[in-house]
Amino acid sequence: MKSVLSIGNFDGLHIGHQKLLSKVIELAKERNLKSVVITYDNHPVQTLNNNSCSYILLPPLQKKDRILSMGINEVQLLHFDDKLAKTSAEDFLRLYMVAKFNPAIIVLGYDSHFGYQRRGDYQFLLEQSKTYGFEVEYVEPILYNNRIISSSLIRKMLISGNLYEANRLLGQPYTLYGKVGRGKGIGKELGYPTVNLKLDDPYQLIPYNGVYISKAITGSIVFYGLTNIGISPTLKKRDRVEIETYLLDVNNDFGGFSFSIQLLHYLREERMFPDKDALKRAIEKDVAFAKNLVDNRII
Repeated sequence: MKSVLSIGNFDGLHIGHQKLLSKVIELAKERNLKSVVITYDNHPVQTLNNNSCSYILLPPLQKKDRILSMGINEVQLLHFDDKLAKTSAEDFLRLYMVAKFNPAIIVLGYDSHFGYQRRGDYQFLLEQSKTYGFEVEYVEPILYNNRIISSSLIRKMLISGNLYEANRLLGQPYTLYGKVGRGKGIGKELGYPTVNLKLDDPYQLIPYNGVYISKAITGSIVFYGLTNIGISPTLKKRDRVEIETYLLDVNNDFGGFSFSIQLLHYLREERMFPDKDALKRAIEKDVAFAKNLVDNRII
């Protein structure tokens, strides 16, 4: 069966990506074709820059699930290794795109590239379309404050603490994925037990340190909470960043459970308090503020 095909990293699946994938779905429905996306289970920069750390917005399995949930029929996850990096654009097109998915239309965005030295671009596909008989569709990027929306722009926003703008460009709350591990029980001593998230993907970007109002999801169960990202300087004497969430009005032990933590609102920076009592008073104030927003459906 012929397909409508797109290829890209699609990290974060921001509103620019959503526009492109909506075009893929629209064309596939119009022509009664299969919609297909080729993407990667790692960030290409990790391979191109000799395994230097490149933080991602969305782990690969969640990225695949989210693309499928949009209505794409099939998602192919490739591993971007040295061999793939050295594959010519001609060979990549022939082996990974035409031979596998027989595209009638290939849809590209402004920064869509593939093949050695990123030679596989819009102009390249226009030239190759005569050989393979496919059409090429270009989707214009979305601008925000005269800047093209990109994953790198959103990363900068999250790192600097600009969650509001990042979530607008993502089209949904930035979400951390992981399992609940064992903490030191300090939150419980204060009367505010937390679930301590250990990220599924060590390369997922952890945003700016501070306290966030959040939504914690495990299976079909949803809780509102307060998430602290940081080193908890008042009570802990180490520099390791941790992700701890106090679930509002919940006292269950969720050790080992998988959670996704959606960051809804940046509340304040992480601070050093003079003592445990001062920290507890600050937490009480944060919890009261968060409950007011949730109870009045402001967030």
